[in-house]
Amino acid sequence: MNKEAQNKNCPRCGGEIDYFGSCKRCGREWTEHLEEDEPAVGLPEGEQHPAVKKIGTRKPRKSRFTKSKAALQGKEFQTFKPAMPQEYAGWMIGDGDDETEIIRKRSLMRLDSKRLYNALGLVSRACESQKGALLWLGHLAEFLDDDERKALAPTIGLLKRAFADITEVRQAKAAETARMELALEKAHKSARGRRLKMLEAERRKKALKPGEDTEGFSVPEPVDIDPKLLATMSKEDLFELAKEKLANLDQEKALRKRAERPLDEDDPTNPE
Repeated sequence: MNKEAQNKNCPRCGGEIDYFGSCKRCGREWTEHLEEDEPAVGLPEGEQHPAVKKIGTRKPRKSRFTKSKAALQGKEFQTFKPAMPQEYAGWMIGDGDDETEIIRKRSLMRLDSKRLYNALGLVSRACESQKGALLWLGHLAEFLDDDERKALAPTIGLLKRAFADITEVRQAKAAETARMELALEKAHKSARGRRLKMLEAERRKKALKPGEDTEGFSVPEPVDIDPKLLATMSKEDLFELAKEKLANLDQEKALRKRAERPLDEDDPTNPE
């Protein structure tokens, strides 16, 4: 149908206008106003049916992808990830946490998660037990008289209500456990990332010890050699002296690293 005809009605009878501009009810050709001697059907003289439909503005539909005015201007950013519940915020590892704080938060994480897992397991067993009791009572009712069934009916009704309540608790605990597992995964990642940063910082700290090679940026230590002795030595003697000093320097470095390394009982070089 023509889009213009969809918004028009016959002013004489109020009928719809077809594609060719004629009324589907009375066949009158559409005009916005009636003629002078043309009355409207069912209305007093001088009045007419509305010739044009009033189309109101439709509110835009909103979805999870609809952006606000601030988001379109770049002032607001939206994430589609579920928000972290506040009760699990104490598990998250911060940038300033040390190893002691990480251990404390991980212990709290294990305690809370164990309590929630136990609650979910117990309510699941209670739900299954309640369901089994209702099934057995249903089989029992087949072998009872009418009077006995009437006497047992209130008990069965209470059991059904209890089963419905326990099922709601079970569903709530299952949803809570799902949210907790997302928090657990995020806490594990944050703890691992923080420990890796701590190890990297410690490695860099150990790599810049005084007296060790620092890619040419350290201040070299002068070798204690008598200047008078250097004046009396030949080139060959100076070369041999330099080789001896370098050998002694390498040996001192090896001894220093061995002293810093923890002793191993199975090491044959261990004097103990």
